[in-house]
Amino acid sequence: MAGERTRERGELEGEVMRILWGASEPLSARDIQAVFTGHVPAYTTLMTALERLQKKGDVVRSGDSPRKVRFHAARSGDEHVGRSMMTALDGAGDRQAALLQFAGNLAEEDLDLLRSALTGKTSRKRR
Repeated sequence: MAGERTRERGELEGEVMRILWGASEPLSARDIQAVFTGHVPAYTTLMTALERLQKKGDVVRSGDSPRKVRFHAARSGDEHVGRSMMTALDGAGDRQAALLQFAGNLAEEDLDLLRSALTGKTSRKRR
């Protein structure tokens, strides 16, 4: 039925980003479509999502003609998650309470990792 939602809000953009993060090279919209499992979005729907992601700064578009346009993620998945966490923290009414709530929900191994990072005992790994 026309106009019926097949995904929740943001789900298509999230799936597109997961595909781009997993790609070793820039992909065309058709390449991205081919990777979808389950419901494959229409080409125009996918292009709209890619344009929105580009405007948000999450996707970089390259290519000089419509048939040669390729897309890749502007940053890694880890960088994206880190930015999202900082954005959420910046939007918190009480930054300290938000941090304490977050830390209170972490597994012990995550807390150990954070402790090590804060004391400089681990080196950061880039992917």
